[in-house]
Amino acid sequence: MKLIRKITYLDGIRKIYFCGLRIWTYYKPVGLPNFSYDIEKYMGVKNCKNLRNLILGSSHGRDCFVPGRFDFNLSNSSLDMYRIWNLYSWVVKHNGKNLKKVFVVWSVFHAGLQLEKTKEYNRCIPYKGLYNIDYAVPFPVDDSYGIKLLNEQKKEVVCPSSFRGRATYNLKYFYEPTKELVKKHLKNTMRNNNQIQYLQNIVDLANKKKHQVYVILPPYRSDYLKYLPDDKIVYRELFDFLDKNKNVKLLNFQHDSDFVYNDFDSPDHCNEKGGLKLTQKIKSAIRK
Repeated sequence: MKLIRKITYLDGIRKIYFCGLRIWTYYKPVGLPNFSYDIEKYMGVKNCKNLRNLILGSSHGRDCFVPGRFDFNLSNSSLDMYRIWNLYSWVVKHNGKNLKKVFVVWSVFHAGLQLEKTKEYNRCIPYKGLYNIDYAVPFPVDDSYGIKLLNEQKKEVVCPSSFRGRATYNLKYFYEPTKELVKKHLKNTMRNNNQIQYLQNIVDLANKKKHQVYVILPPYRSDYLKYLPDDKIVYRELFDFLDKNKNVKLLNFQHDSDFVYNDFDSPDHCNEKGGLKLTQKIKSAIRK
């Protein structure tokens, strides 16, 4: 047992314990998370009528596919494969009667990303509070205030029946230089923590339910692509997985020359023009 232990709460409270006894409490101001977008997605996918096509991924998936009347885009910022798998499982159980196709938008960092270990760990909270997805690894702070805040915000959110998971175009991304952004993403790529197992879970359930799984590699801006190693290095685990799972279809748009600089909001996120373009390409590919 540690002699001195600190517990951090999402509302800014810090408590210091010595031998199990609290000896000091102090407050450090924090920006409170707003979960309204997550809540809207939860309400939307739960009540979506005639859901046939489910899109799952991180912010790259969120912005690269504009959903129509039979689609729902459940992608969101920084989602890792653990949560993507659990979201698919949840949808199958709660609104999967008409589901036919599952699209997993694979980001550069997905081979090793664990959301709890990033600075965006508070994004784990709505998935626990709404979908009952437990933490994959120990959570770095006490989450009780975050769950309370989520439940309070849930009372205020109204989701229109036509909602299919809108993108968040025109965000002002204050990224570091593109080279540093790629370096950060590759750091997760090279971690060896078996995140591919969750894609296997998706495929196993899809086979059982007779759903077709597509893996999408989205396009990136030319300045981002310039700093990426060869695809065989970046996507080594994914390509090995696809070699063993021939029924999973790969749609690779990463090097598609139809996407130009003006199709992006940032080095790695489509804008509305780029998202619409990619959506049409995806729909055309699956028709073939």
